[in-house]
Amino acid sequence: MADLIDQALTFVRSPSYIDLTARQLAIIGVAMDAGQPLRVKEMAAAIMVDKPVITRALNRMEREGLLERRTGADRRDRFIHVTDAGRAFRASIGGAP
Repeated sequence: MADLIDQALTFVRSPSYIDLTARQLAIIGVAMDAGQPLRVKEMAAAIMVDKPVITRALNRMEREGLLERRTGADRRDRFIHVTDAGRAFRASIGGAP
């Protein structure tokens, strides 16, 4: 298995490279591995940061088309959904489909 530096080089050299932080990459990974859409507060708990940190990261990732937030049934909850582009992005850098 390649170490983190080798993985970073592969990622940066990829034609589908998008300049994301390690936290943003973690968000994609957690969202995809969850098997169901997560609330913003659940994502914050999963990577041990405050909700505003997740919100800022999601703003950028939505602009890139990787994730989207959808309103829940009671309109207060926001759920994180990985888009097809987000799944393709993760697969393009060698991640799980």
